[in-house]
Amino acid sequence: MAQEPPLLEVTDLAFTHLGQTQPTIQNVNLTLHPGELVVLAGATGSGKSTVLNCLTGIAPEHIGGQLSGQVYSRGQEITSWSIRDRSQRMGILLQNVETQIFTDQVGEELAFGLENWNLPPGEIQALTQSALTEFDLVEQQNWTIRQLSAGQKQRLLLACLLTRQPDMLLLDEPFAFLDAAGVQLLLGLLLKRVQQGQAVLLIEHRLELLKESCDRIYKIESGSVSPLHKSALQIPVQVPPEAPSSTSEAEKTIILQTQNLSWGGYPPFPDLQVSAGEIVLLKGENGCGKTTLLKLLSGLLKPATGQLEIQGREATRQNVVQRSRAIGFVLQNPNHQLFAESVEAELTQPGVAPERAQKLLKQLNLSHCAEKHPHALSQGQKRRLALGAVLAKQPQICLLDEIMVGQDTTSLELMLSTLKNFTDNSGTLIFTSHDPNVAAVLTPHVVTIGTFS
Repeated sequence: MAQEPPLLEVTDLAFTHLGQTQPTIQNVNLTLHPGELVVLAGATGSGKSTVLNCLTGIAPEHIGGQLSGQVYSRGQEITSWSIRDRSQRMGILLQNVETQIFTDQVGEELAFGLENWNLPPGEIQALTQSALTEFDLVEQQNWTIRQLSAGQKQRLLLACLLTRQPDMLLLDEPFAFLDAAGVQLLLGLLLKRVQQGQAVLLIEHRLELLKESCDRIYKIESGSVSPLHKSALQIPVQVPPEAPSSTSEAEKTIILQTQNLSWGGYPPFPDLQVSAGEIVLLKGENGCGKTTLLKLLSGLLKPATGQLEIQGREATRQNVVQRSRAIGFVLQNPNHQLFAESVEAELTQPGVAPERAQKLLKQLNLSHCAEKHPHALSQGQKRRLALGAVLAKQPQICLLDEIMVGQDTTSLELMLSTLKNFTDNSGTLIFTSHDPNVAAVLTPHVVTIGTFS
């Protein structure tokens, strides 16, 4: 009996971006069979997302560039197929979830894709309700998309993909913004689909999440893909040495405190009292309001109730520009705060000493990208750049919203070392993260936020 051809077979694939002389990826060979969960691993900026873009046709159809090699599906060459044709067999989740959302409301987004496949109205309604239940989005079905957290948006897009039942799922860091319960929910759903014969190829840095579940791991290095044995999984993030503190708890200066702070009709957030040099982790499940609290502290949102003091001064009525003298805020989506024409220019801002900019470029492993346009970087590199741009201004308080996602072990260590250096020099850090490795390294004071309801 002849063996069934792979769902996906890639042979000698190479791709060179527009304006580049050297290929971003080359000698890419991999296979994906029905009922397999396969991981593509590699350093930040190594070309993992480029591989998925080539498989789905986004490269070169959408972004241009030079492609060579062959892509087969069930033995049929599809290298020349359009994105639309390939989407009948593939579902893809991009790193930047906001680029894949087309409507304003949760239920409408689920129905939108099904309508595009000309399904009967009754079937669309049934599939939409089933997906809302499966992905724990029933309570949010009438919400506007902008009310969702990043993790909830990720769940929504995955629900849209899985509702269509494509042969293959190509997922670019699908666990990035999910809380612990969300990670387990998604992993269970993916394993269930794999058991039913679908295939999953996904990018992930936290390989410990998938070590026991995946069938194979490929590693991309210097643009080339090769098999990786499970025993060679990356080591845990290393803890930077902690500088001895000469300041007693009683002597620490309170730099930020809140009382009864609330927004949008929701219950008040826990009161904060944060000292200079302190590290605070805002912890809670997706949608609990962590990002909202950071926006209230930064001035991007105005509170409905409560008081905020910064450096001993009442700051509730200060606008975002006034607060930016003391507070730096790195957003979840780095695309929203990178504006310069080059990586180096992003850091070398007015008032920033060139030596400081160069030091941060080196600390965050971005010196080799100095002449590149910021939007030519990978998502992980963009997050490091956004962090560097904020730290270059030497704020007293730094707010970070899930910026440690998309980093390989080495890059994450560089970020955490840079942040430890910031706090060792009396900088105050308030951040959100679902990665337990980050909390283990930074050893923060944890403030738990309850779910909005």
